[in-house]
Amino acid sequence: MSARFRLCGHGTGPLHPGDHKAVAEFTAMLTSRQRPAPWTGRGDVAVRIAPDARALERGRPTEGQQPDADPVALVLIHPDTETALTGTLHCARARIHGAWTEPYGLLTHALAGRGLPPDIDLST
Repeated sequence: MSARFRLCGHGTGPLHPGDHKAVAEFTAMLTSRQRPAPWTGRGDVAVRIAPDARALERGRPTEGQQPDADPVALVLIHPDTETALTGTLHCARARIHGAWTEPYGLLTHALAGRGLPPDIDLST
């Protein structure tokens, strides 16, 4: 008996088992993007690099950062390796999308294979 799988939405039959994981990850990303978890001042944050952009980056507040500070001093880090991508940046609270969750990794520059813009300004 041979199983028939639908690839890329073409063909008949059920989805390929490997596609279920991709669909679940994409659905989780859309859900977290539409309803972000509020950031309480502790832990990593999802930061919008450009005010009108869809891309998010993972930011980590610096040690000793007050939870209610505005602007927030943070360092952008790689979503998987957690290595620093920038030095300390001052980020306006309006640029913080919410608390960082794993589904946001799909929206980062690093996972898209692109570098960050050289002139990042998060102050507004």
